[in-house]
Amino acid sequence: MRFLAILALILGVAAPMAHATIVQQLAVEQMAREADVVVHGKVTHRSSAWNAEKTRIYTVTEVQVIDPVKGPHAAGATIRIRQLGGTVDGITQSIVGNARLRADEEVVLFLDYDTEKGLHYVVGMAQGKFAVDRREGPAVVARDLAGLALADLDKGGVTGLQHPKAGPQKGPELDAFKARIKAALAPKP
Repeated sequence: MRFLAILALILGVAAPMAHATIVQQLAVEQMAREADVVVHGKVTHRSSAWNAEKTRIYTVTEVQVIDPVKGPHAAGATIRIRQLGGTVDGITQSIVGNARLRADEEVVLFLDYDTEKGLHYVVGMAQGKFAVDRREGPAVVARDLAGLALADLDKGGVTGLQHPKAGPQKGPELDAFKARIKAALAPKP
Protein backbone atom coordinates (compact mmCIF):
# COMPACT_ATOMS: atom_id res chain seq x y z
CA MET A 1 0.00 0.00 0.00
CA ARG A 2 2.81 2.39 0.92
CA PHE A 3 4.58 1.57 -2.37
CA LEU A 4 1.41 2.50 -4.34
CA ALA A 5 1.11 5.81 -2.47
CA ILE A 6 4.75 6.69 -3.26
CA LEU A 7 4.29 5.65 -6.90
CA ALA A 8 1.16 7.81 -7.18
CA LEU A 9 3.05 10.77 -5.72
CA ILE A 10 5.95 10.33 -8.17
CA LEU A 11 3.61 10.03 -11.14
CA GLY A 12 1.60 13.02 -9.97
CA VAL A 13 4.74 15.17 -9.86
CA ALA A 14 6.26 13.82 -13.07
CA ALA A 15 3.10 13.93 -15.20
CA PRO A 16 2.98 17.73 -15.61
CA MET A 17 6.66 17.71 -16.64
CA ALA A 18 6.13 15.08 -19.35
CA HIS A 19 5.31 17.76 -21.91
CA ALA A 20 7.40 20.62 -20.56
CA THR A 21 10.84 22.02 -21.13
CA ILE A 22 12.56 22.89 -17.86
CA VAL A 23 14.32 26.27 -17.91
CA GLN A 24 15.66 28.66 -15.31
CA GLN A 25 13.01 31.11 -14.22
CA LEU A 26 14.05 34.62 -15.24
CA ALA A 27 12.67 37.86 -13.84
CA VAL A 28 11.93 40.64 -16.32
CA GLU A 29 14.72 42.74 -14.79
CA GLN A 30 17.20 39.86 -15.16
CA MET A 31 16.23 39.32 -18.80
CA ALA A 32 16.55 43.06 -19.47
CA ARG A 33 20.09 43.15 -18.08
CA GLU A 34 21.26 39.89 -19.69
CA ALA A 35 19.69 40.32 -23.14
CA ASP A 36 21.74 42.00 -25.87
CA VAL A 37 18.59 43.52 -27.36
CA VAL A 38 15.11 44.40 -26.09
CA VAL A 39 12.63 45.62 -28.69
CA HIS A 40 8.99 46.53 -28.99
CA GLY A 41 8.10 45.57 -32.55
CA LYS A 42 5.74 43.93 -35.01
CA VAL A 43 6.18 40.54 -36.69
CA THR A 44 6.25 41.12 -40.46
CA HIS A 45 7.38 37.82 -41.99
CA ARG A 46 8.18 34.19 -41.11
CA SER A 47 9.90 31.50 -43.16
CA SER A 48 11.03 27.97 -42.33
CA ALA A 49 13.75 25.90 -43.99
CA TRP A 50 15.84 22.78 -43.47
CA ASN A 51 19.44 23.06 -42.33
CA ALA A 52 22.09 21.94 -44.86
CA GLU A 53 22.04 18.34 -43.55
CA LYS A 54 18.20 18.20 -43.61
CA THR A 55 18.18 17.12 -39.95
CA ARG A 56 16.57 20.22 -38.42
CA ILE A 57 14.06 22.84 -39.41
CA TYR A 58 14.69 26.45 -38.45
CA THR A 59 12.27 29.37 -38.64
CA VAL A 60 13.46 32.91 -39.21
CA THR A 61 11.01 35.60 -38.17
CA GLU A 62 11.38 39.24 -39.21
CA VAL A 63 10.28 41.91 -36.77
CA GLN A 64 10.07 45.62 -37.54
CA VAL A 65 11.29 47.65 -34.56
CA ILE A 66 8.76 50.13 -33.15
CA ASP A 67 10.79 51.08 -30.05
CA PRO A 68 14.42 49.98 -29.52
CA VAL A 69 14.35 49.65 -25.73
CA LYS A 70 17.92 48.25 -25.61
CA GLY A 71 20.50 47.54 -28.27
CA PRO A 72 21.85 48.88 -31.54
CA HIS A 73 18.69 48.80 -33.67
CA ALA A 74 16.80 51.97 -34.59
CA ALA A 75 13.03 52.38 -34.88
CA GLY A 76 11.95 51.15 -38.31
CA ALA A 77 14.78 48.63 -38.61
CA THR A 78 13.99 45.00 -39.40
CA ILE A 79 15.61 42.35 -37.24
CA ARG A 80 15.73 38.59 -37.85
CA ILE A 81 15.04 36.05 -35.12
CA ARG A 82 16.05 32.41 -35.58
CA GLN A 83 14.32 29.58 -33.74
CA LEU A 84 14.54 25.82 -33.90
CA GLY A 85 11.36 24.29 -35.33
CA GLY A 86 8.85 24.98 -38.07
CA THR A 87 7.09 23.26 -40.98
CA VAL A 88 8.72 22.39 -44.31
CA ASP A 89 7.60 19.87 -46.94
CA GLY A 90 4.68 18.80 -44.73
CA ILE A 91 7.03 17.94 -41.84
CA THR A 92 6.74 19.82 -38.57
CA GLN A 93 9.40 20.01 -35.88
CA SER A 94 8.50 21.79 -32.68
CA ILE A 95 10.11 22.62 -29.37
CA VAL A 96 7.83 22.54 -26.33
CA GLY A 97 7.99 25.90 -24.54
CA ASN A 98 9.45 27.82 -27.48
CA ALA A 99 8.29 31.42 -27.95
CA ARG A 100 5.55 31.44 -30.60
CA LEU A 101 5.83 34.43 -32.93
CA ARG A 102 2.79 35.01 -35.17
CA ALA A 103 2.40 37.08 -38.33
CA ASP A 104 1.27 40.68 -37.68
CA GLU A 105 1.68 40.21 -33.92
CA GLU A 106 2.90 43.16 -31.85
CA VAL A 107 5.48 42.02 -29.29
CA VAL A 108 8.10 42.99 -26.74
CA LEU A 109 11.10 40.66 -27.11
CA PHE A 110 14.21 39.98 -25.04
CA LEU A 111 16.90 38.77 -27.44
CA ASP A 112 20.50 37.65 -27.69
CA TYR A 113 22.29 38.91 -30.81
CA ASP A 114 24.84 37.06 -32.95
CA THR A 115 26.63 39.91 -34.75
CA GLU A 116 28.45 37.53 -37.12
CA LYS A 117 25.25 35.96 -38.43
CA GLY A 118 23.04 39.03 -37.97
CA LEU A 119 20.52 36.83 -36.14
CA HIS A 120 18.72 37.15 -32.83
CA TYR A 121 17.61 34.42 -30.41
CA VAL A 122 14.80 34.70 -27.83
CA VAL A 123 16.07 34.71 -24.24
CA GLY A 124 14.55 32.10 -21.92
CA MET A 125 12.34 30.51 -24.59
CA ALA A 126 8.70 31.68 -24.12
CA GLN A 127 9.76 33.80 -21.12
CA GLY A 128 11.41 36.28 -23.49
CA LYS A 129 8.28 37.07 -25.52
CA PHE A 130 5.41 39.31 -24.46
CA ALA A 131 2.46 39.86 -26.82
CA VAL A 132 0.90 43.32 -26.90
CA ASP A 133 -2.90 43.30 -26.53
CA ARG A 134 -4.74 46.44 -27.64
CA ARG A 135 -8.28 44.98 -27.69
CA GLU A 136 -9.59 46.56 -24.48
CA GLY A 137 -8.50 49.97 -23.26
CA PRO A 138 -4.80 50.79 -22.97
CA ALA A 139 -2.30 48.33 -24.47
CA VAL A 140 -1.17 45.59 -22.08
CA VAL A 141 1.41 42.84 -22.38
CA ALA A 142 0.66 39.15 -21.96
CA ARG A 143 2.92 36.13 -21.84
CA ASP A 144 2.11 32.49 -22.60
CA LEU A 145 4.43 30.10 -20.78
CA ALA A 146 2.67 26.92 -21.93
CA GLY A 147 5.13 24.07 -22.22
CA LEU A 148 7.63 25.47 -19.73
CA ALA A 149 8.50 24.32 -16.25
CA LEU A 150 10.31 27.14 -14.47
CA ALA A 151 13.17 26.17 -12.18
CA ASP A 152 14.31 28.36 -9.31
CA LEU A 153 18.07 28.01 -8.90
CA ASP A 154 20.22 28.83 -5.91
CA LYS A 155 23.97 28.11 -5.72
CA GLY A 156 23.79 25.69 -8.64
CA GLY A 157 20.88 23.64 -7.30
CA VAL A 158 17.17 23.60 -8.09
CA THR A 159 15.20 24.96 -5.13
CA GLY A 160 11.76 24.91 -6.74
CA LEU A 161 9.87 24.06 -9.91
CA GLN A 162 6.78 25.91 -11.12
CA HIS A 163 4.31 24.91 -13.81
CA PRO A 164 2.66 28.09 -15.14
CA LYS A 165 -0.98 27.99 -16.21
CA ALA A 166 -1.54 27.35 -19.91
CA GLY A 167 -2.68 30.30 -21.99
CA PRO A 168 -1.77 33.98 -21.99
CA GLN A 169 -1.19 35.54 -18.59
CA LYS A 170 -2.18 39.20 -18.70
CA GLY A 171 0.49 41.56 -17.45
CA PRO A 172 0.91 45.30 -16.96
CA GLU A 173 0.17 48.12 -19.36
CA LEU A 174 2.72 48.36 -22.19
CA ASP A 175 4.09 51.77 -21.17
CA ALA A 176 4.54 50.71 -17.53
CA PHE A 177 6.20 47.47 -18.68
CA LYS A 178 8.71 49.31 -20.87
CA ALA A 179 9.38 51.77 -18.01
CA ARG A 180 10.12 48.77 -15.75
CA ILE A 181 12.63 47.44 -18.29
CA LYS A 182 14.31 50.84 -18.67
CA ALA A 183 14.53 51.19 -14.87
CA ALA A 184 16.30 47.81 -14.70
CA LEU A 185 18.79 49.06 -17.29
CA ALA A 186 19.47 52.42 -15.61
CA PRO A 187 22.91 52.76 -14.00
CA LYS A 188 22.86 52.26 -10.26
CA PRO A 189 24.18 55.23 -8.22
